[in-house]
Amino acid sequence: MRTRLFENLEKVASSNLGDAQVLVDIPIGFQEGARRQCDSAARDLLGSRGNSVFFPPCRTAVECDDYETANEARYDQIGHGLSMQAYSIGDKILDVNEIVGWEYDGSIRESYPELCFAALNGQPIAYSKSSQRGQRFRMHLLSDELDIPRVQYKEACREHLRKDVRRNDILDSMVLAAAGRKELTAVPAEPASDVPRVYYPGFEIEAEIWEE
Repeated sequence: MRTRLFENLEKVASSNLGDAQVLVDIPIGFQEGARRQCDSAARDLLGSRGNSVFFPPCRTAVECDDYETANEARYDQIGHGLSMQAYSIGDKILDVNEIVGWEYDGSIRESYPELCFAALNGQPIAYSKSSQRGQRFRMHLLSDELDIPRVQYKEACREHLRKDVRRNDILDSMVLAAAGRKELTAVPAEPASDVPRVYYPGFEIEAEIWEE
């Protein structure tokens, strides 16, 4: 797989992407008045790993100057509070939405790394991506999709300090690159044109039927 490094998403959007699919782990699109359907659907798909999906702020909350005000604004508008993790990426959400706009199914699409890992595994991964076992297992899955994932991972670790880039975030970026080469499906399925959605390689979990 050929890799290219871009300074920011704006330069990605302005480059000649051809038929490439670029997946980003940043919310695209706001849904006012309620939580986004795609986030709830992704949580359901991931089961016990659903807590890896957080609910993003509404636009009013993103534009607030401090966390307390943003938390109150989201509760007033949606009926749910706002996690600090979601609030902390508010600027990135605005940047991405300024570039992508309301085009949910264009070349740049929203995705969840944990959904992509689940697709590679055929089911959600039981081990947390922050644990050593979880990271080793995810690297094992990437080894079947990328040419030299361990080399690429080590190079990224050398280039970026832990305080700037978490190690599991490097794995997340790698799985999005791998997933972008596959046929994708979305949640919610067949969304209206103005409804945010999350893309991932489809997978189905075979349910066992128990008979007494």
